Amino acid sequence: MLIRLRSRDGLERIQVPDDTTVDALRKHISATLQVPMDDITLSRNQALLTCREEAARAQYRDLAPAGASLRHLGLQHGDLVYMHYPFERTVEPVARASEKRFGSKMTVEELIAKQTRIERQETPHCASVSFERHAANAFQRYVAGALNFSIKRGGLLYGSMGEGGHVRVDAIYEPAQEGSADSLRLERGTEQETRADFIAERLGLQKVGWIFTQSTKARDFIISGEEAAQMAAVQADMGETAVTAVVSLAPSEDGGSEAHFEAFQVSDQAVRLWQEGWFQEQAEPSGVLPLRNPKEPGAKAPVIVAGKDVAEVDTDYLLLPVSIRDHEGPLGASFPIENRLLPQGKAELRQHLQRAAGKPYAARLADFHLLLYLAQQPGLEAASDLAVLVDAVHAGAAVPEGYQLIIDSLAEL
Repeated sequence: MLIRLRSRDGLERIQVPDDTTVDALRKHISATLQVPMDDITLSRNQALLTCREEAARAQYRDLAPAGASLRHLGLQHGDLVYMHYPFERTVEPVARASEKRFGSKMTVEELIAKQTRIERQETPHCASVSFERHAANAFQRYVAGALNFSIKRGGLLYGSMGEGGHVRVDAIYEPAQEGSADSLRLERGTEQETRADFIAERLGLQKVGWIFTQSTKARDFIISGEEAAQMAAVQADMGETAVTAVVSLAPSEDGGSEAHFEAFQVSDQAVRLWQEGWFQEQAEPSGVLPLRNPKEPGAKAPVIVAGKDVAEVDTDYLLLPVSIRDHEGPLGASFPIENRLLPQGKAELRQHLQRAAGKPYAARLADFHLLLYLAQQPGLEAASDLAVLVDAVHAGAAVPEGYQLIIDSLAEL
């Protein structure tokens, strides 16, 4: 005979002989479930589990006398008996999740429940993004001039997030990276990025997204699967208003070509799918993103798109365009930028300082890339020294004379 036992901790099952008595049932429970016999109260009344007073529980001891057989008391195979004991236990679930192959012997409701419906998101969390024009121009000039849009190039955006989802970008940090016509990998988590984060924080800035260029290699899609996955990763890391800027070469009105800026986000659902491990790598760049349900890896059509069971989704389905503006901020971008083919050294530092010789010293240092360069130089690499310089730039205050002498000596002025 199978008896189902319901306690406050869950549902359990035990097998006993058909002629088992109440006393034998209690002994079997004690031996099988490690519950002391003196602590066991059994009843066919569910109220036993909600009764909190010991004296009141006596009225629910309806499985008696101890020598009576369960059959005599009317219990049959599969019946439910309520059990109380004065402590907590860990009860393993009686039924485990089904391990049957996806789609086999399922009701329509079960099938739908196991599929994910890809839906468009109406509006982005980022209402608009405004780029500091010097920073944007410095980025696109290098890509158009030195690289001729032949390979992809990227950077991290530092700025601020305003009310209503309006993002402001004031600096673009270009980490060490590997780019080809189809793919781009930024080196993240480096010591240099940590210094860039430090400078940005002292300037009142934070990471607000990233930017990348697309090569002139022909494509019939806006965003590739790899790019969509990278966008989802950025939003997961930097927050729901994090934005992606895309720079490409587009035809101009005069018949030539010019750099074209666009901004996007991916949907919240895309971010969630990326976090859960749904996105699959592509053998070749494509605007179609293959998906695999990590919980049902054998499913051939794990998602529903536009009412169809499929295993991939067009990246356009995940994109949300963001309007772009521009502004002029307090930071310049004329000092040679890090991790490029162009040199950064004493000569470049000297030229930069000489160009702005008529300005206060703090204004001469008001360039994100210059500050990052100085943060790596002997005598200025300490966080305390860097903090003094950045705080002076941020406040427009006087730079201590000792630091001016160090910087001038680095430039051999």
